[in-house]
Amino acid sequence: MRSREASGYDERFVQELVHHCPTVLPVAEVEPVFTPLAAVCMELPLASGYLDNLLVTPRGDLVAVECKLWRNVEARREVIAQIIDYAKDLQLLTYEDLQTAIRKARNEPSFSLYAHANSGDEETESALDEPRFIDAVSRNLRRGRCLLVILGDGITENVEGLTEFLQQHAGLHFALVLVQLSIHDLPGTDQRIVVPSIPLRTTNIVRGIVQIDDGRVSIVPPAPTTRSEKPTTLSEDEIFAALDARVPGTSDRLVAFLAGCEDLQVRWEVKKTIIVRMTVGEFRVLVFVINANGTVDMGYTYGIKDLTRGFVQKVVNAVPATVFRETPKTAYAKKTDGTFLTVWELLDNASGIRAALEELNRTLLAADAKSAE
Repeated sequence: MRSREASGYDERFVQELVHHCPTVLPVAEVEPVFTPLAAVCMELPLASGYLDNLLVTPRGDLVAVECKLWRNVEARREVIAQIIDYAKDLQLLTYEDLQTAIRKARNEPSFSLYAHANSGDEETESALDEPRFIDAVSRNLRRGRCLLVILGDGITENVEGLTEFLQQHAGLHFALVLVQLSIHDLPGTDQRIVVPSIPLRTTNIVRGIVQIDDGRVSIVPPAPTTRSEKPTTLSEDEIFAALDARVPGTSDRLVAFLAGCEDLQVRWEVKKTIIVRMTVGEFRVLVFVINANGTVDMGYTYGIKDLTRGFVQKVVNAVPATVFRETPKTAYAKKTDGTFLTVWELLDNASGIRAALEELNRTLLAADAKSAE
């Protein structure tokens, strides 16, 4: 097997690869909310030039991709500034402006961005109707909220350093990701193997603010946040914003509560939902899954059904007007009016939920000690 670089290929090859196979971009690893992706167009005309690739999700999230061959010295110097210029250009567009530019790039006067974003085979529970989709895209354009991807065949240390510097001082509304492609020929065939990777995954990326004011880009340090001292992703920002939109202050209350439970081996992460787990020895229990609308899912953990059933019952005891429900596959808490438990009911009864977690922790510690005998 030999590298494609030896036999030569150009940026157009990479560009077409993204357009025809958007899954080559492993964006779900860093921004889970930016899935599934639909390739919209190549060579999108913008004020600063032509954006290589534009992609969109059914929720109106935008992904801008610039393809560069890192052996091109000029590309190494200019790619960071270029991608920021494109972010600035996108922020100045309305939904109709964007759709007009896309129609020009595709040479399709009747092209509908909404229809295209929802034309895939994969069903998305969070997909929007057309008015809400237009609102979401318009809001993302106005805020400059998008995922910027620099895609190349070999990320250099110099460019990697530039991106690390940029992320330490910029990026509240947009995230910048470097994706490296290793492209190889299969000997004796016309087939190729493409292996994507994200070289900055091991870098601690700190986010800040890029301000675009009257067409000028300035970078300022981030203001302190009460929600978390750790770096955030656009996925995390979005789900917390959705919770705060329903009840202001929810994100701060939730993170404070979870931080107060860390002594119980409680940890959380954000994918498309907020996933809360307790890990004790060999036991890894999924305690809560908090959705963007505030509803809370619970259930059994494989191998310790009885232990997790007891935890769900403790939660039911802690939250008024809640009943225990069980099926052959799961146990969960539900309100007496038929609605699901919400994060606000957990927070309003924090002491009881903490007690339920303490009991689960003691039970798991005992079970772990017994299994070690």
